[in-house]
Amino acid sequence: MKPKICVSIKARTIQELAWKAKRALDIGGDLVELRIDYLEKICLKELEKIVLDICDRVIITVRPSWEGGQFTGGEKSRIEIIEELANLGPAYIDIELKTMKEHNLRISEETDKIISWHSFDRAPNLDELCQVVSEMLKLGGIGKIVAKINGFEENLRILRLYKIYPPQKLIAFGLGEKGVSSRILSMLMGSPITYTCLPGEEVAPGQPTVGEMVEILTMLESRNIWR
Repeated sequence: MKPKICVSIKARTIQELAWKAKRALDIGGDLVELRIDYLEKICLKELEKIVLDICDRVIITVRPSWEGGQFTGGEKSRIEIIEELANLGPAYIDIELKTMKEHNLRISEETDKIISWHSFDRAPNLDELCQVVSEMLKLGGIGKIVAKINGFEENLRILRLYKIYPPQKLIAFGLGEKGVSSRILSMLMGSPITYTCLPGEEVAPGQPTVGEMVEILTMLESRNIWR
């Protein structure tokens, strides 16, 4: 199945977030990931309108600083924000594995969970990665593994997960310039979503722009990769 192109959006104000989300969808994104943690001020009332306008095309993420995000407030406050936004019925909500294990979150069954885990210094060995993915899939939803790539073999290590687990339940790729190949190959392995950014708005190291990914997918489609 052809993967959906998700455009990760970072903004300091809600007005900027809304404008960038619209632009991302207009230029080829299938989904937008709203990185709520980048906002200087989080106003749930104002966010509600943005989420409801693109409900079936949005991923909500409120990433804490301990998992590489920008949210520095208290954990209780962050959980409340996640639950409030999840109640609006977005297509997906991205929640860290640690958060899922420590909190009994109230999330509508209509919203798919993306349970994420990041390693910012290296790609662990395959046994460690498998242990993480197995924990994720027991909790339901889609597992998302992201690890810093320091050498080509680590790309292969990440991609081997698609041979072990149902591809439609897994998003796995590498961070950094050395991990770009795993982003592209993960789509061929069956990843349901691929992450991109607006031009000049990289949210993660090695992230391609939405335009670049649209072009790559167009070339792959011309070869009947997805029938």
